[in-house]
Amino acid sequence: MAGSLNNNVSALKKWYDLFTFNQVNRSLHAQKHWNYLIKTGLPDNKDENWKYTPLTNFLSQQFVFPKKTKFSIDKINQLTLQLNASRLVFVNGYFELSLSSYDNSIFEINNKTISEDLKLPEPIHPEIFLHLTESLAEQINIIRVSSNKVSSTPLYLLHINDGQKDGLNTVHYRNHLILEKNTKIEVIEHFLTLNSNAHFTGSRLTFNISDHANLQHTKLAFENNKSYHFSHNDMIIGDNAQVVSNTFLIGTKISRHNNSIKLNGKHSELIINSLSVPTNQEIADIRIYLEHNKSDCKSRQIHKAIVLDKSCAVFNGHIKVAPSALKTDGNMINNNLLLCDQAQVNTKPQLEIYADDVKCSHGVTIGCIDNEQIFYLTSRGIKKKDAQLMLVNAFAVELIEALDNNVVKQDILNHINKRISRGNM
Repeated sequence: MAGSLNNNVSALKKWYDLFTFNQVNRSLHAQKHWNYLIKTGLPDNKDENWKYTPLTNFLSQQFVFPKKTKFSIDKINQLTLQLNASRLVFVNGYFELSLSSYDNSIFEINNKTISEDLKLPEPIHPEIFLHLTESLAEQINIIRVSSNKVSSTPLYLLHINDGQKDGLNTVHYRNHLILEKNTKIEVIEHFLTLNSNAHFTGSRLTFNISDHANLQHTKLAFENNKSYHFSHNDMIIGDNAQVVSNTFLIGTKISRHNNSIKLNGKHSELIINSLSVPTNQEIADIRIYLEHNKSDCKSRQIHKAIVLDKSCAVFNGHIKVAPSALKTDGNMINNNLLLCDQAQVNTKPQLEIYADDVKCSHGVTIGCIDNEQIFYLTSRGIKKKDAQLMLVNAFAVELIEALDNNVVKQDILNHINKRISRGNM
């Protein structure tokens, strides 16, 4: 069940109160998306796309704007990954210039208010939470990398959310990244929670990736286990581009991440991977929508889930090949590891092909830890819990080792190991 009718009406009213808070004049862009949201309505239990991600409890929350929170540089340095990077810090939905430090010879940053009308890309595959974020985001940040620029250090987007006890902090981030021709950068999105209180994060990051551009993108959704995270990233990719995107969902009570991509140029290559680790009745939902619209492009996808306790992992992957996309080479794999009898996986890979002379495939596996492997390791003096952890890490390592950044790799492993050691197997 996605959500009851009464909860749906109540949530829409509360969101409308946020939309009209302080009688702020929102842009035509925001108003357009709010109208789409009202027209579309919230999903119910008949909606196939929300069948395994129930929203009843979420929609019954008291949604509120967060209170202003001030941080010192020292506090930020305690929270942040220790990276040599251009760091943009966002706190409760707002860009904090005083806490940020970036190379302005590479990155041009423009911060826009909610009342300014902007020319932003049309959504590739819109859904209800995309419209909500476009409606309620208090700022829109445009990040441009000019032609022929190459960054030797990552662009680190740090999002810090502060829950409160007397309502569900409702925070939305809207960033747009423009990579002009012959650029090369790495982007790290990092979401974390300051305390143990619940909050709701909506996030939308869109990319315009021009010809011959090279992008390495990593998303780390590591918020606390009372929080809700709904995000939707779009990528529009030109000719001869190289794009790698990795998403890690490790935290949150409910997380749902959408990636929508258009390969609109020839001879481009895309790698898009994800790893989710839900525990203790959490839900981690990954959605991929990929359009191959031009010829001679290659895409590779590996999506994995490690599922503990009574938690649930959901995967929906859709590859669409246009009639003009000859010689498309696309592959999508979904591997799932269940660590408990009550853990669940729901998976739905889809191919929609309208062209000849293409090579597209998908595959799904769902399995458990091999007891013979556990016996082999324990017979050599390894404790059972350590043996289980070794096998879990072996399952995840394919995606983690593909990352270039050692600090990010270690942080992901630390989060996985902490979750596995607390869970029931």
